[in-house]
Amino acid sequence: MGNCVDKFIKKRINTNLIKILLVRSSLRNRYKERENTNDYFNDICYEQDFSDIIKIRDLANELSNNCNKFLERISEQYSKLN
Repeated sequence: MGNCVDKFIKKRINTNLIKILLVRSSLRNRYKERENTNDYFNDICYEQDFSDIIKIRDLANELSNNCNKFLERISEQYSKLN
């Protein structure tokens, strides 16, 4: 239901945001590990944190790219109407 904006939000925005929130949750769940380590940068937790932050960055870039493509499409459709 809804128009193309509603479908875009449901398929692209919500999906990416859910993935970002899941990765954020993974980061947050390692709070105690970071707190209890004396050598964080040589710990597996550091590698997991680094990897998760890359995932968030990549998902955010994907979200941005999807928004840009969607804006182009609806701008083209608007231009055709006028």
